[in-house]
Amino acid sequence: MASQWEAFSLLAWCIAVLHLFLVKFSGDRSTLIYSFLLVFILQIASVSFSLGMTEDRQQSIDSLTSIHAFSALVGVAGVAIAGVHGVLWIMLCNAIKNGRFGFLFQRLSSLEELSRLNRISTGIAAAALTLTLSTSLFMNQAVSELLNPEVVVTLVLWFVFGLLALVPRSTGSMLAVRAWLSLLGFCGVIFIIGWIAIYGFHAQ
Repeated sequence: MASQWEAFSLLAWCIAVLHLFLVKFSGDRSTLIYSFLLVFILQIASVSFSLGMTEDRQQSIDSLTSIHAFSALVGVAGVAIAGVHGVLWIMLCNAIKNGRFGFLFQRLSSLEELSRLNRISTGIAAAALTLTLSTSLFMNQAVSELLNPEVVVTLVLWFVFGLLALVPRSTGSMLAVRAWLSLLGFCGVIFIIGWIAIYGFHAQ
């Protein structure tokens, strides 16, 4: 990739493919448009900020680094999709509590289905981030690189989503906990995207 902006395009592609996989697996496409809105925003950012940039000579990377980078993108995409479902779950829950049976109530699936989609995307994110951290153990990285803010946030996301993935089913208050943690995870994704946009990758 010539720049971090191309990584945003690849992240958008990962989000789109993962959510299409969710649709194929679950048969529920009610939330697809919301993830595709995020995909559209990432693509617009990638194209807009790439315009006028001089293309750098691309550095060849080994297969381990490729796996590390791609699994990180898949993990961040999984967290983003889980965050989308978490936000929609919270909004739909509040709408039902307040008796507002409008657009969200008519267009979205039930709270249980949203939580199930959240749980699946949480598992994907946890598995991909586990692979990311596992491959990083075999890479020659300086301590300073491992202490970069986006790496620390990724570690936190792996820990939180790893714990959520260990809870196979959500009942009662755990539904709300999962939704709110997914929302916090989505905030972490926004931070990682912003950090990469300003400072680039920690491995550069």
